[in-house]
Amino acid sequence: MLKLMANAAPAEGKVLTLDITPRAREAIKPAELIQVTGHHELTLNARRAITILWHNAHMQGVEEGRDYTIEIDDLKPDGHKGYEMVEEAVEALMRTIITVRMSNGATRRVQFLGGNDMDSPDRPAGALTYSFDKRLVDILKNSTIWGKISIPVLMAFTSKYAVSLYENASQFANLEFKTFAEYTLDEFRELLGVLPGQYKSFGELNAHVLKPVLTEVNALAPFTMAVLPVKQGKRVTGIRLSWWKKGADELSDAYAELQRPKVGRKARLGGTVEAVSNPMPSVNRMLRQDARARAKASPKTS
Repeated sequence: MLKLMANAAPAEGKVLTLDITPRAREAIKPAELIQVTGHHELTLNARRAITILWHNAHMQGVEEGRDYTIEIDDLKPDGHKGYEMVEEAVEALMRTIITVRMSNGATRRVQFLGGNDMDSPDRPAGALTYSFDKRLVDILKNSTIWGKISIPVLMAFTSKYAVSLYENASQFANLEFKTFAEYTLDEFRELLGVLPGQYKSFGELNAHVLKPVLTEVNALAPFTMAVLPVKQGKRVTGIRLSWWKKGADELSDAYAELQRPKVGRKARLGGTVEAVSNPMPSVNRMLRQDARARAKASPKTS
């Protein structure tokens, strides 16, 4: 069961997510569909499908009770295979229950994906016709926070954790006043959708999740990220997630990597991202400046 981080209160004087016109290759995804927990059982393809199905509906116009149609090929991991994977993703999203605390204190539960019709796999240009629960549409129509999700980048990821990290960071990557966020280890596991009880220590999480995910996201996304451990004594209790925009050359490199096949990407990117415990120099400078600012602000003791 997904828990939806939403207020569901009407937004006054703010730009609504649904009022923004999405581009063909860039989804405007509501934070309410990004900031979820409990998605650890969703596969890579199911996590991508959430964004693709929402984006397709947004392009057609989100309305209560409306059916949307999308070519099945748009949901496949590649252009000619994966019909069964699309079926699995659709069924998983039909079983996905989103819960939200309403402004009046009530709890609302909705399926992410409603009833749908899927063409036969033998049909050359098959389509999926689907709908959203009217109560989900009612929540999303008040959304005022979103992330810009590049569809080519989304489809290029090979890790479900990379999808979750990229989409969460996309909400903040273009903000000038926010360049980092801090999480407890449990909060960060939930953000990524790591299975409960898996990779309990920071060392395990770093080796099996963070390093490979940062390598992939930093190679393909229009921004760069770093994760620094937050310690209490010698024990790591949380992480500090930082991000900054890429320069022109870095954007060019990311675009070039998107054009290359996924096969061999791991080898190509090997060694391009430093260890989490040894962040890039620009992050080190930022942390030193932050430490000096904190020291100046703290009252002196005799």
